[in-house]
Amino acid sequence: MGKNKILIKFIVILLGFSNLSAQENAIEVLERVRKNAFSLENVYYKFEISSKFENNILPISGEFYIKQGSYLIDTREVDQIYDGEKFYTIIHENKEIIISTKNTSFFNFSPNQIFNYFLKGFDLRKQNISDNYDLIVAESKEEDEIIYNLFINSNLSIERIEMIEKETGEEINRFLTLTYDYNLNLPLSLFKFDKKYYKDYLIITEN
Repeated sequence: MGKNKILIKFIVILLGFSNLSAQENAIEVLERVRKNAFSLENVYYKFEISSKFENNILPISGEFYIKQGSYLIDTREVDQIYDGEKFYTIIHENKEIIISTKNTSFFNFSPNQIFNYFLKGFDLRKQNISDNYDLIVAESKEEDEIIYNLFINSNLSIERIEMIEKETGEEINRFLTLTYDYNLNLPLSLFKFDKKYYKDYLIITEN
């Protein structure tokens, strides 16, 4: 698997039939986490992404706001706005803005994206690692070089996602939630793209 593919596919143990009950338990845990995530309104996350393969993007940290299906990802290097219809990816270094109606997200870690990703095409196993944390080990049926570890806290929130190289056990990428809050007063204008703030940027529209 190439380095670029690993980095982009990041923004996360093969099970036999004998582990079917563990598979079901892992799915049940993720479904509860999904239900909890979608029950929260006007949510704020502060996050950090680190990588074995550091480049001009990673490591990266930023803030993530969600309101009624729209979201804003705010980092020093790249911002992304989804207004419910279009994705606006703003790359500050290149002074480019990519506008698309398709989910060509630069960061794939909105709650909907994360749960859709891991609940489809993965073998899952649940481990209790402490009273405050569950660990879900996820192995893709297509990418047999990689294992993901999802750490779920007692608040039913995904606190950390690790991408592990299966052969060496080495961590390749890590997504970490530093803080989060919800039921905030988030104005709708926060999730609207306004080109007047990007006068010197090249706008690229994709179908």
